[in-house]
Amino acid sequence: MYWRLLVSTLGIVFISEMGDKTQITTLLLAGANPGYIWWVALGSASALICASFLEVMIGSQVIARYLKPSTISFFSGIIFFILGILLLLGVIGDIQF
Repeated sequence: MYWRLLVSTLGIVFISEMGDKTQITTLLLAGANPGYIWWVALGSASALICASFLEVMIGSQVIARYLKPSTISFFSGIIFFILGILLLLGVIGDIQF
């Protein structure tokens, strides 16, 4: 059971992180410092671990105490939908068609 949760979390986070500003920043840092790519990789991985740890702790200790998982899913869906509409309308972001 725990392996399934681990693998699904790994897959979801891996796919959602591909191509975001963090990945591009890491790519640029590695390109600017090709002799130190292991240090860039270690720093990037450490930052992701620390950020994820904070998110897990806040989610499990604060948010989960007051909201049901179905409520969190519902509001997450609504927020993503609204952000998508705002992006398409050009209200946020810099999309040019």
